[in-house]
Amino acid sequence: MPTEIITQTCPAPKCNLLPDDIEQFVEELAAYYRLFESAFRRPEQAKWGAVYLNGLLGDLARKTTERIALDLGQNVRDMQHFIGQSPWPMEPILAIH
Repeated sequence: MPTEIITQTCPAPKCNLLPDDIEQFVEELAAYYRLFESAFRRPEQAKWGAVYLNGLLGDLARKTTERIALDLGQNVRDMQHFIGQSPWPMEPILAIH
């Protein structure tokens, strides 16, 4: 068993995407997410789902609900409520996926 502690990580791969490529991905992800809006019980749940997804895909170092909400200019308590106390059935989401 090795006893050496490795503190360096591998460098991130170089990205050769153009801004137009990124825009296309953003548009495609938004269209894909819209497929799931009907699976939420209330429209505001779908809205918060989109906010949370954008936060998870963002470049925040720590992706907590509080940090996501603050970074995206949203109400922290509303985001926390969506994640912790706003249930929705998984079956419709899985069926759409």
